[in-house]
Amino acid sequence: MATLLDIVPTILNWFNIKYPKYSIFRHKPHVTLTGTTLLPLTLKNLNEEYSDHDHVYASQSLHEITMYYPMRSVRTQSYKLLHNLNYRMPFPIDQDFYLSPTFQDILNRTKQALEIPWYKNLTQYYYRPQWELFSLETDPKELTNLYGQAKYANIIMDLKFRLNSWQNITQDPWICAPEGVLEDAGEYKNSPKCMPLYNEL
Repeated sequence: MATLLDIVPTILNWFNIKYPKYSIFRHKPHVTLTGTTLLPLTLKNLNEEYSDHDHVYASQSLHEITMYYPMRSVRTQSYKLLHNLNYRMPFPIDQDFYLSPTFQDILNRTKQALEIPWYKNLTQYYYRPQWELFSLETDPKELTNLYGQAKYANIIMDLKFRLNSWQNITQDPWICAPEGVLEDAGEYKNSPKCMPLYNEL
């Protein structure tokens, strides 16, 4: 599995260039690339398992100024875990998508109370749960959220651990959201801490 996060490490590896050491904030550790070079794939049989790429990460904070909806996810060959950080807010629509024939069809059919021939209706599209887990082998269209089902507890725990580790490495400011906020200044400068917001309804 590969993502766009692998492009920079691959180019640096190709030209034998070391990634420069720098920090975004003075008191933070150096920025770390979380992607992996893809060059070893050129030396392997593509049918072989490439163990360094058994999972990938994705993140979104905003698409354009009107489409703010932070999400984080981790995906393996079998499962995808999504964390919708702003899940209490309707999923926003960017301006170009709003004008698309697909979205206009969904809007018009919803307004006229007609059946929708799409995977999700408008309510499902707008309002997403905080966590979503999908089996990519048995549910490639991602229609059935498995999150919270007891038989997936170990998978959820593993994927949450991977996601949290990645958020730590990338210094994700949303690591404590939505139940808390990361405090890493003042008395918490040397030991950052998630502080509760007490925003559970």
